[in-house]
Amino acid sequence: MTNAFLLGEEYKNYIEALGMDSEKIYKLAGIPLNPVKEGQYINRKQYINLMNAMDKFSDEDSIILYTDVSKVASFSPPLFAGLCARNGMEGIRRISQYKKLIGPFILKIEQNEEEMILTFTFDDEENTPLPKFTQITENLIILNIIRTGTGKKVIPKKIEATFTYPEKVSDYLGIEAVKSDENRMYFSISDMEEPFLTKNNVMWNYLQPEFDKRILEMETDTSIAAKVRTLLMELIPSGTGNIETVSKEMALSTRSLQRKLSEEKTTFIKQLNHTRELMAKNYLMNNNISTEEISYLIGYSDVYVFMRAFKQWTGFTVKQYKEKHIVI
Repeated sequence: MTNAFLLGEEYKNYIEALGMDSEKIYKLAGIPLNPVKEGQYINRKQYINLMNAMDKFSDEDSIILYTDVSKVASFSPPLFAGLCARNGMEGIRRISQYKKLIGPFILKIEQNEEEMILTFTFDDEENTPLPKFTQITENLIILNIIRTGTGKKVIPKKIEATFTYPEKVSDYLGIEAVKSDENRMYFSISDMEEPFLTKNNVMWNYLQPEFDKRILEMETDTSIAAKVRTLLMELIPSGTGNIETVSKEMALSTRSLQRKLSEEKTTFIKQLNHTRELMAKNYLMNNNISTEEISYLIGYSDVYVFMRAFKQWTGFTVKQYKEKHIVI
């Protein structure tokens, strides 16, 4: 099953604010420029193309600004979940577990008595090399989470990289990267056990069930219903989340799709509403998106119809849900 990753409008605005030309970057990556506010879902190949395009249009200053955790975490819940942890060790393990919800990455963790070793790769069997931009930003984001969480200028014990890092980046890291055939970071156990000032159990108690549900669907659910939900995640924002389009994408007639879903004791409408509910909950994590915009993003032309539907799905009004889950 092909995984899709949300490239939200806030990401486009973010790289524009850093002085990079999003139109040129998206064009080079083969990603259509989407004029509407919801952004779009992109596949794995497009995501890797995007990282390569960012590599060509970024410099050392924009790279450092790009990894400002206080801004990135606002539209990347798995990174925010890392900040909610007790310490760096727990936070990095959370990020490793849920990293695939952000993009096609693997963050491998090894640990001994003295250090924790982090290895960054794409998730493919072809061992696609990480672009220089990706290597540096992955390193900086992890480091910034640890520094933000502890309130201390933690410095890695060692960094290995396939590229030579710019001088400003090395100064920011506090250490020069050693040339290697892989990208790794080494941290002392004592630094990783330093308590996080940003610990937030309430937010984590909300995030974890949602993340686990999404991971489970990505890794183990090969049902027709799961394939329908995956397609709907891509199609709903473009206004084509209907059974006719989904059937065509799956090379099935609408009748065959309905029959297969019935065999799994579900219906297309149930899967459509389930997907809309998950998308709405994710969008509600961001206060920059209005209820009207969320309504449009998940396929409702009338905000009041959406609000009634959300109450039926969750038992909460949109306002109550935001207050209950301390929206960031």
